[in-house]
Amino acid sequence: MTKVSRRNFLSAATTGIVGLGITGKAGACAGSTLSGDTALKIKKYNNFGNTGLKVSDVSCGAISLFEPNVLRYAYDLGVNYFDTAENYLRTKSETFIGQALKDVRDKVVIVTKHGYSERDKITRESIIQRVEASLKRMQTDYVDISLVHGVSDVKFLDNEELQEAYATLKKDGKIRFTGFSTHNAPLTLKQAIDSDFTQVVLAIYNHDEGKEIEPLLAAVHKKGIATVAMKVFAGGKHGNLKQFISHEVSYPQAAIRWVLSNKDIDCCIVTMSSYAHVEEYIGASGQPLQRPDLQLLAEYRKATSHLYCRVSCSSCLSACPYDVAVNDVLRYRMYFEDYKQEKEAMGYYSQLPDDKKPLPCSGCPGYCVSACPYGLQVKQRLVEAHDMLSV
Repeated sequence: MTKVSRRNFLSAATTGIVGLGITGKAGACAGSTLSGDTALKIKKYNNFGNTGLKVSDVSCGAISLFEPNVLRYAYDLGVNYFDTAENYLRTKSETFIGQALKDVRDKVVIVTKHGYSERDKITRESIIQRVEASLKRMQTDYVDISLVHGVSDVKFLDNEELQEAYATLKKDGKIRFTGFSTHNAPLTLKQAIDSDFTQVVLAIYNHDEGKEIEPLLAAVHKKGIATVAMKVFAGGKHGNLKQFISHEVSYPQAAIRWVLSNKDIDCCIVTMSSYAHVEEYIGASGQPLQRPDLQLLAEYRKATSHLYCRVSCSSCLSACPYDVAVNDVLRYRMYFEDYKQEKEAMGYYSQLPDDKKPLPCSGCPGYCVSACPYGLQVKQRLVEAHDMLSV
């Protein structure tokens, strides 16, 4: 098989891969490592910004996890970067991290996240208490990376109480590095360059939502900020579409290889909620992007482009007369429908203020539909999402 450059890929993506000479199904089997070294293990570790850490290119996200031994299995196969959050599985994810990794704590990089609402009063004491509670659940004295969760504007990080809390936690050795996760990378990555708080960024980056932010990723990475890609499966529809379940090339592996072909990405996190996930995803570690991958990714985009909301897109928001939180509602639907995280999705939705829910959508002409550049039936999906996510 021939390696394909990112430039060739992006060109092929816009032309339907005309001229690449790809016919029929690829010969590579799902889960194959495509190298002479067939041992199933992490094959590449990358420098992690200016932190001095080295992390596995394929790393573990623990948003959906029901068996701590799955985490340990990932560690045994070489994964050394584990991402969780206070609100994942209602704090149980952090508990599982502690159970699985406490005896190898000095050999792994642990990341957790805490979200703060502008509607709530943010105090230095409450932040410190929440981080310390996370440490207790994870059975550790410190966390390598503490991220502020779901930042849409980096100006939010200028909050004096927040700055003092994290400075204290760093001084006390309870946090090594700080940063943020975001669903608004086009703005926040630009802002991150001038943010002293930001040593690590976690952003949406995949073969369908990638090209726009690549110059920003390059600038952030050049400054020495560590870069982590999330939501690499572009809506996660592959599990519900028969052609991608039975395809001879693994869609998840192809998607991971595409993300990791960008030298400005230090690692990607993928949810490893089963032993099968661990094996399939690690099989993509250190592997080059191949032509059959490109064909599969193009097929995926063609089949799913009109079916899912790009969380980082905001094209329809200004068209909504009711200020519905379209991105959040459809993201929770994605968690429910595609990620199979029904209870978690319903929990997130229940916390959304009623004035942000799609309650008035059924009587609206649907301005969002004409505003969507992807042809998504936004109104219908919002109404369905409310029924799906409501208790």
